[in-house]
Amino acid sequence: MNLSVLKHLVVSIFISVCFSDSAVAQSMYKCVQNGQTTYQATPCPQQAKQNTLDLKLKTPSAASSAATSSGPANSPEVERTIEFISTYQACAGVIKMFADEMSVPYEQWRVRNAKMVARIENDPALLAQIEKKAAVKRNGKAGICRPVGLELRGVKE
Repeated sequence: MNLSVLKHLVVSIFISVCFSDSAVAQSMYKCVQNGQTTYQATPCPQQAKQNTLDLKLKTPSAASSAATSSGPANSPEVERTIEFISTYQACAGVIKMFADEMSVPYEQWRVRNAKMVARIENDPALLAQIEKKAAVKRNGKAGICRPVGLELRGVKE
């Protein structure tokens, strides 16, 4: 197992637990493909060997979820993060080479943005927005993947 990937997984879990109020079970997927191991919140690509890890993570209380779903959920930072995640998921879901090359940088991006990612993924309404946008983007042009790939590589356009 890649030590760097494991380190990022541990940091992601730690941050998720630290920024939450109540515990629930959540599945995490361990994907092994072409000798590389990644951990992600969504199922692995069909070509990858998948193991499911059930984790007990904390999620916001009902009161903080209600607060998150109101005004601040429409902040530019939340909207940009939703756009980024949904575009990555759409691209990785349909372009195998993109998924292969970008899975590790994407997990690193998630660690760097763990607080915002946890906020969005722990809010069912915001998570639904990601899923809806990703579904629409899967039928779009491959050019939408370029900005996400460049950002994951640290290249400024």
